[in-house]
Amino acid sequence: MSRIRVGLVAVLLAVLTGMVGGALGAAPAQAAPAASPTVSVSTYAGDELTAFRGSGSGFTANASVNVTVRVNGSPYAGAYTKTHQAGASGAFDWVWVWSNGDPFGTYTLTFTDTVSHASVNVTLAIKHTATGPTPAAGTHLMVDTGSAPALATVQAWQRSAPYDAIGVYVPVDPSADNRHDKVQSNLTQPWVTAVLEGGWHVVPIYVGLQAPTACETGSFHAMASDAETAQSQGADAAGEAVGEANNLGIDAALPVVYDLEAYTTGCSTAVQAFLLGWTTELHALNRTAGVYGVPKSAAHDLTDAAAADPTYVLPDLFWAATNNRRAAVNSVSDLPAATWKVANQYIFDVTRTYGATSLTVDETAVDSTVWSSTRSDPPPDTTAPIVAMGNAPDLIRTGTTSFAWSGVDAGSGIASYQLRTRHTAGGHAAGVWSAPASMPPSTRASTAVKIRRGEQVCAQVRAVDAAGNASDWTFADCTSRLDDDRSAKPGAGWHRGHARAAYRRTVTTGKRSHAVLNLGRTAGGRLAVTMSGRGQLLVKVGGKRVGILRGTGTHWVALPRKGKVTLTTVNRRKVLVDGFVLTPR
Repeated sequence: MSRIRVGLVAVLLAVLTGMVGGALGAAPAQAAPAASPTVSVSTYAGDELTAFRGSGSGFTANASVNVTVRVNGSPYAGAYTKTHQAGASGAFDWVWVWSNGDPFGTYTLTFTDTVSHASVNVTLAIKHTATGPTPAAGTHLMVDTGSAPALATVQAWQRSAPYDAIGVYVPVDPSADNRHDKVQSNLTQPWVTAVLEGGWHVVPIYVGLQAPTACETGSFHAMASDAETAQSQGADAAGEAVGEANNLGIDAALPVVYDLEAYTTGCSTAVQAFLLGWTTELHALNRTAGVYGVPKSAAHDLTDAAAADPTYVLPDLFWAATNNRRAAVNSVSDLPAATWKVANQYIFDVTRTYGATSLTVDETAVDSTVWSSTRSDPPPDTTAPIVAMGNAPDLIRTGTTSFAWSGVDAGSGIASYQLRTRHTAGGHAAGVWSAPASMPPSTRASTAVKIRRGEQVCAQVRAVDAAGNASDWTFADCTSRLDDDRSAKPGAGWHRGHARAAYRRTVTTGKRSHAVLNLGRTAGGRLAVTMSGRGQLLVKVGGKRVGILRGTGTHWVALPRKGKVTLTTVNRRKVLVDGFVLTPR
């Protein structure tokens, strides 16, 4: 089967160090931290993913804490929450998910207090582990290797490994399989008998003719391109596979699986005919039929054939090659609904160690109804998933923003995400959350949300696993859209003009001291102003000063009370206001 070198995740190290960082940007003055900041971390390992969760303390009360992540010395490209808000006690909770597609190596998370500029590092070393996951409720775990391992190795594993079965490649006529990557010197009838006595099932896999030459992805012996011949070839393969399985003493109740490697488009008719011959011949021989392949090609070709012809016979088991590191059958994407049972080969070429013996295997989660297990079913899944939001930009100028998140579940696997959003008009108190919308269970997901000028949009996500356990809602991730300067009401000393490079091509300019620009009312929260020029602006709420703005760029200031928000020029130096937004936080 497909071979892609990957590994499993483990946390080897969590090191906390304190350091003083440089200034990350101006912020309103607040009280100094009560103590040196610290950050704790613990791990939550499951599936083939890992989540980290912890808390920070000793930061400035009510300050923002920025987070940066580097992996092996380079900036981390994945989604994570880049800002946390410390509470009145200077503490906050945090979550970060390492997941499919992330590199192994040393991760450094730096938490920086934006007021005191004190920083704390958390260092995590993530590398391959030696042991695999615990099977989730409703699934069994299976391993397979190109060549059947030595019996002593299998027996050492059977004492402690979490598997119920091992897949073996039964002998194939060289005219059907020209690959020389399997040496079956161990695969004998006594070997099968001993493995069965040790408590594992032996699942026969047949790898023979592949997709027609026009669509193959390797130098394989190819099936015929015409449907009639291809169907006959599929039936012949089934007969050979059953004969070899019988010779080895493999349980006739187990499915016989055809290994169909990835192929490109254009050969659906031949593939559909070949697999029809495979399945119908196995059924005629009173055997259960399985097909291994890529969901978006093999599975879709099969279900398309059944949709076009109600008499088309689908296999009993579809074994999906995903490498998605999710030890669950409900985590397979691109798999059309069908009347088959499902297995998920969730990791390729991983080295495991049991009984002091290491072996490189592929691992698969299998629907527990495919065979009975000699092992006790795992306890019910009562642990909720963990979800982390990405970090949407604080301020945008366009009409759409994106929210991203990632999640992990150690038990039955994430079945769905629920997303809710909150829209708040400028200056108002935070709005109400929308009704949750269901989202598909991708490891990483995102959604686009429309946003009006002057509005803030926040999103929260929670995950629900297959056992019905729901996580807490994530911390709100929020984005605001800049409002145009034309929404402000200028007093004497301000004038509005056109500027091609400005936001919506207008700016409001002040040139004399004590000129007042009214931005509207606030229920308390924050103000962002995009400005330029050499002048300074005094920010007042209800006539009381709360901050001062200077310099070109976008500046944020806290608004601690309700009231009318105004900008007042401090001197006669020219200052231009291009846009602003009043947010509830």
